[in-house]
Amino acid sequence: MKMHPMILWAAGLCLVSVGASAQSRDTGWEFGGDVVFQSSQDVDFDNGGTTQFEDDIGISLYAGYRMSSRLEFQFGLDWSTVDYEADFTVGNSTVNINADIEAFTPFAKANFNFLEGPITPFVSGGIGWAFIDTNIPDGLPQTGCWWDPWYGQVCGTFQSTRSTDAFVYDIGVGVRWDLSTGYSLRLAYEKTWYDIENAESAPDFDKFKLGIVFVY
Repeated sequence: MKMHPMILWAAGLCLVSVGASAQSRDTGWEFGGDVVFQSSQDVDFDNGGTTQFEDDIGISLYAGYRMSSRLEFQFGLDWSTVDYEADFTVGNSTVNINADIEAFTPFAKANFNFLEGPITPFVSGGIGWAFIDTNIPDGLPQTGCWWDPWYGQVCGTFQSTRSTDAFVYDIGVGVRWDLSTGYSLRLAYEKTWYDIENAESAPDFDKFKLGIVFVY
């Protein structure tokens, strides 16, 4: 159900753009942003634990360089927060955790456009490194104070949380539409794998991306 507004938005953008003449995809730079819908997924771990990730929305920002009208390279950052529920066995007891996970993922990617015209399907492949905060406390709360140049002395209580990182790789397919006003539209589907420590296998997530690209 969450995908319906994204599909309607894409259709609306296409309708209002009808009649625009195509622009050239000559060599040059471009900058873009995507809204990312990530589907739910269950992940099993070697110690018998299971984590259920809910579907959620994230964002992606990137810069790209067009080597030609067909070949593009991108580098950027994905960000998301996803609610999850985890069950782990500790001794003879089962521990249940409800929290949200936050991930920042710098990435590099290559896109290949099949056509030179203004509307073209494309395939993509990329790699990245995810920095993940599980928001699970791993220490006692601590209170500290610091000096703020605007507000003076500020005190607060903090608690460290368990963080991890993982190698990420993905493949995708999509459609690009170049418009005449210096921007393009993209709609893409990607399958993303996370090489997470202690997982029984690299969990994969389905991602749907809808975004705009500013072309220079």
